[in-house]
Amino acid sequence: MKVRFDFVIHWLYAIIWALLGISGFAMVGAKYGWLLNFNYGTADYVHRLSAAAFVLITFISICYEVYRAIKRDDKHLAWFIFGRSGYQLFTFIVSLILIITGALIWICTELEMTVAGFALLVHEYISYIALASIIWHIYMKCHALIWPKKAEAKPNKTQGGGKDATKTMV
Repeated sequence: MKVRFDFVIHWLYAIIWALLGISGFAMVGAKYGWLLNFNYGTADYVHRLSAAAFVLITFISICYEVYRAIKRDDKHLAWFIFGRSGYQLFTFIVSLILIITGALIWICTELEMTVAGFALLVHEYISYIALASIIWHIYMKCHALIWPKKAEAKPNKTQGGGKDATKTMV
């Protein structure tokens, strides 16, 4: 069984997003603290480790896209997280904003509180937008998988085949 690179990256990204979401929202305050039993130290530790993995996966994905651009590979990768348009472009922009603001929060917490406060505000609100977009993404993809379009029923020709054939079978 051959596993596609874009499929693996997609699901690694999804797992890391889930860890970042749970740990990040647990640090927001009492409203979401129950997610990790109000253990903010653990939430911070999980969030930082997940953020490092998130940056690594994002860097690998960007390098892969650059490699594909150099090779002039225009094949659409359905499972890939970044792309040139649509939801994939939105994911790329949101990821970069979260990485930049997260780095500012991590670095500037002890240096410049104004920068850290602004970065924290942007980081939190972009996280809410990202969560809403992930819910939308899951709904749209699951909707397509669960409810496929039904083919129209054709009359059975072995039993008369006419319009009345279904009525007489009752």
